[in-house]
Amino acid sequence: MKNVLCIGEALIDFLSIDKGKNLCDTSGFIKKAGGAPANVAAAISKLGAKAHFCGTVGDDAFGKFLENTFNQNNINTDLMYKLKDRNTTFAFVSLMEDGERDFEFVRDADRYLSFDMIEKEIDKFDLYHFGSATAFLDGELKNTYYKLKEYALNNNKLISFDANYRDSLFSNNKDVFINCCKDYIKDSDIVKLSEEEAYLISGRESVKEAADYLINLGCKYLIITLGKLGAMLVTKDKQVLIPTKEIEMKDATGAGDAFMGAVIVQILNEENKNIEDIVKLANLVGGITTTKIGALESIPTWDEVKKYNEGKSALTFN
Repeated sequence: MKNVLCIGEALIDFLSIDKGKNLCDTSGFIKKAGGAPANVAAAISKLGAKAHFCGTVGDDAFGKFLENTFNQNNINTDLMYKLKDRNTTFAFVSLMEDGERDFEFVRDADRYLSFDMIEKEIDKFDLYHFGSATAFLDGELKNTYYKLKEYALNNNKLISFDANYRDSLFSNNKDVFINCCKDYIKDSDIVKLSEEEAYLISGRESVKEAADYLINLGCKYLIITLGKLGAMLVTKDKQVLIPTKEIEMKDATGAGDAFMGAVIVQILNEENKNIEDIVKLANLVGGITTTKIGALESIPTWDEVKKYNEGKSALTFN
């Protein structure tokens, strides 16, 4: 079984129980396990590869809850460290009527992952996934993130990257986020961005222009997710819109991470599979994830995906 290292934050998503209300007006929250790289790890595990989460949480009730939840989802936690005198990072999330989200973060433990903690354990993975929402903020995690990328490059390992922009984290520091993303896009085999992230990082005003700019930074495959329209697959030679099945959305939390996990697993396990077919199936995985509340428990298995798969063809993007 192929092994994937997912580095970054694990956190508690406190989801508002009042759909359509902002965080100021909500009356209560539901506790869920979350964090972008942890969600990707869950998808990878459910879809047929071995996921290893790498990051730091507090040595508190919430850190133990995350560890237990990851273990229940067959995510390896050998490189997950519970730190004394640190609190597990939180994200408070309000779900709007359209299924989109409003975030507020309370950050602590995730910033303290040092390279010394993991250096002796990083040589056994087939792909290194960089998908943290917080790793480009100040903290030791950022240094470790870059050192791990350098290791993966020097050892000819596969690299995937998902930007995971959060306005509440970077609204006053967008230039740092943009420059760090460019560092990872140029060195990655697989890059996934939302449409908003593609515009932000490229500085362009159309999807086609953004795609042209971003693919020329150096990645092999660029995928720009477009919500209900599906996803745009970009290589040096083409731009293709891959449509998706229309699915009624309840909660978008974790959908992009599930999509990313589905792409990674197919690339690792089905080396001769057409990349357009890979993205098409990943669209379904992401879409199905939105039909339930929460991230980890909403990610489907392949058996669940098959029920939705009706085989729509790719369309040339103009």
